[in-house]
Amino acid sequence: MHELSIARSILAIAEQAIPADAPGFVSGITVQVGALSTIEVEALRFAFDAIKEDTQLGKAEMLIDLVAGEALCTHCGTVFTMNTWSVPCPHCNRFSASIQKGKELKVLNLTMED
Repeated sequence: MHELSIARSILAIAEQAIPADAPGFVSGITVQVGALSTIEVEALRFAFDAIKEDTQLGKAEMLIDLVAGEALCTHCGTVFTMNTWSVPCPHCNRFSASIQKGKELKVLNLTMED
């Protein structure tokens, strides 16, 4: 389950981004996850919730912005939606795709409250 190590990395990134003199607490963290990133969203959310206690993000809710997969067929040039691996081009039916979107994993922002 690599989601646990990813959750740890997300916590570390977020904790480094919080200014030392920031009043209040972090109530939310938004993470962008691509549909082709091989990350199980619910497992990531579970891991985050399990390890956030006793950290600066103990009260934070993880919000996930899911990015749809998009591929470019290198044979015919068709751009198509690809939310799972091994999807043929809908135009020429070949498996020669270059992934354009969907592998993202980014911490987008933190929400602070007083």
